[in-house]
Amino acid sequence: MVVWTIAVLSIGEHDRRIRTNICLTARAFGADKVIFIGKRDSRIINYMSKISANWGGSFKVEFASNAPKVIRPLTKYKKVYLTMYGIPLRQVGYTLKTYKNVLLIVSQKEHDEALEKLSDYNVSITTQPHAQVTSIAVFLHEFFSGRELAIQFPNARYKVKPQDHGIRIEEVK
Repeated sequence: MVVWTIAVLSIGEHDRRIRTNICLTARAFGADKVIFIGKRDSRIINYMSKISANWGGSFKVEFASNAPKVIRPLTKYKKVYLTMYGIPLRQVGYTLKTYKNVLLIVSQKEHDEALEKLSDYNVSITTQPHAQVTSIAVFLHEFFSGRELAIQFPNARYKVKPQDHGIRIEEVK
């Protein structure tokens, strides 16, 4: 069994709602952690810790002050800058699936030449404007070939029991 390490680096001044959406999306689709460039927000860290405690897994949230200082030391990672201007994901997706350690870079800026230079791949999810969470979800869906939709998070206290109608959440014993 292959074990991947997927981290997301999010650059930009986001409000808490957007940061939370980035974390929830990254976690649900199989990433291990999100690193935000900017001021530390312990409320997001605490919220995501509660999500992991209740729904399983060991997702991490980190904060850093400078993107290059995060990117450069990750020599064992393939750095993938997700934009609307790069090589289409369909053209490089198969190659990217061969890497075990991947850093996904998303930015609030439409395009950042410095990030492009620090990245191993400049990949477009679509050639239309879209949200960072869209890039993360679509990339991870392609990367895991849809297997992320059936992730069983270890140590979950709760799980959803799928229903035609209504909501059913069961406590895991």
